[in-house]
Amino acid sequence: MASTVETISIERPDTPRVPGPKGHPIFGVAFQLRRDPLKYFMDSLLNYGDIVSFRVGTNPILMLNNPNDIKHVLQDNHANYHKSRFYKPLKPMLGNGIFLSEDESWLRQRRTASPAFGGSRFDYMAQQVIGATQDMLEIWKHRYDDGQSFNLMFEMMRLTLDAVTRAFLDFRLTDEHSDVHNALAVILKETERRVWSVARLPDDLYAVTRRPYHRALLVLEDLIRKLVEDRQRRPRDTGDLLSILMREHSGSLNSKHQGLIRDQGISIITAGHETTAIALAWVYYLISKHPNVGQRLYDEVDRVLGGRQPSLTDLDDLKYTRMVIEETMRLYPPVWTISRMALDDDKIGPVDIPKGVTVMLSPYAVHRHPGIWDNPEGFDPERFLPENVAQRPRYAYFPFGGGPRVCLGQRFAIMEAQLILAMIAQSYRIQLVPGQTVLPRPMITLRPREAIRVTLRKRQRLSSDLNA
Repeated sequence: MASTVETISIERPDTPRVPGPKGHPIFGVAFQLRRDPLKYFMDSLLNYGDIVSFRVGTNPILMLNNPNDIKHVLQDNHANYHKSRFYKPLKPMLGNGIFLSEDESWLRQRRTASPAFGGSRFDYMAQQVIGATQDMLEIWKHRYDDGQSFNLMFEMMRLTLDAVTRAFLDFRLTDEHSDVHNALAVILKETERRVWSVARLPDDLYAVTRRPYHRALLVLEDLIRKLVEDRQRRPRDTGDLLSILMREHSGSLNSKHQGLIRDQGISIITAGHETTAIALAWVYYLISKHPNVGQRLYDEVDRVLGGRQPSLTDLDDLKYTRMVIEETMRLYPPVWTISRMALDDDKIGPVDIPKGVTVMLSPYAVHRHPGIWDNPEGFDPERFLPENVAQRPRYAYFPFGGGPRVCLGQRFAIMEAQLILAMIAQSYRIQLVPGQTVLPRPMITLRPREAIRVTLRKRQRLSSDLNA
């Protein structure tokens, strides 16, 4: 083992030496990470334990796999940790929006946006999700009822993009879904390639010189411009996010304020539909592979809803449906890695953390930690029964991050996924086309590597629905 282990004393003679994989003298482990980051993180956990050291270029990194250490970074001492340099490639897309901002800027944006994510608007948002799902099912009835296969990820992206623009921006899309889907695929692929690069062009220069990337950014910016122009033509304040943003800037749309609305809008649209669509695609993949789990989900939907349309008040009774979502995000967390940079010296367990060191937290690896989870590679929604959750450390499971910067849309995302699963289950079983090998692709989010091809099988409607 000595020939494959490098120990790094993170720049202090009294610091305990932290084991980790031996990297290239100049590039560190950049090539291994770029080749297969999921395997790299899992191998690091299994071979070196709960604190692992490595370098990407000259940048020292500590990977933390212990829930208590993760809690320290995300919650207990969160003020000492900012987003790391690995998020910089997202800057051309997300700008100064809530996802990349820090300190007062982040806090101001968070407080401004929060009213759009809950309170009295939550029932309204649920109705928008239901409406978007009804429209999708109507399309499916005419397009796929004859057994034609289709790309599940594309359909879930189309649905969740429609739902998020209705719920947060009071706008119904027409034919923009495909363009946005393709643009995000280009942006996320290019961004992930740059994340693990040792040397890269400045972000602004890259955004201009890389033409496919530049065109993809323009697609997102055009969508935000269309939303703002629609609001200018039909002025209204519905309490949605766009209303709040425009009210925040007193209706002014000078270049500075347009930039802020652009950054916030793209941040919310991207985070608000990409991650939920990914989770739903993985749900259908897993229940197709585990038909007993799928049957329990269908049985619960039939028992709770009896054929009627779901509502917000049904969510507490769709317990198994929620557990299926949570277990899916354990195995395939849409945001599969999180990183922070120490602003000042810190200490985690026996290890001193000097200012400037990056700490890497991987939900994908921690969610498969054999010291935390029995049969970690298995698919078992009952892990999320309340009594089982109570026995685990809080940060054994963190698909939405944690601490003050926990995902603002967490509650909306779970509600959205439950309603969509329940509504589709009333009409169809979604079945994998045989012979597919479906693997995750670790870009910024954990998308399926290839299209998941599926077909629809009609489910028998309940008599109560027929008599409604």
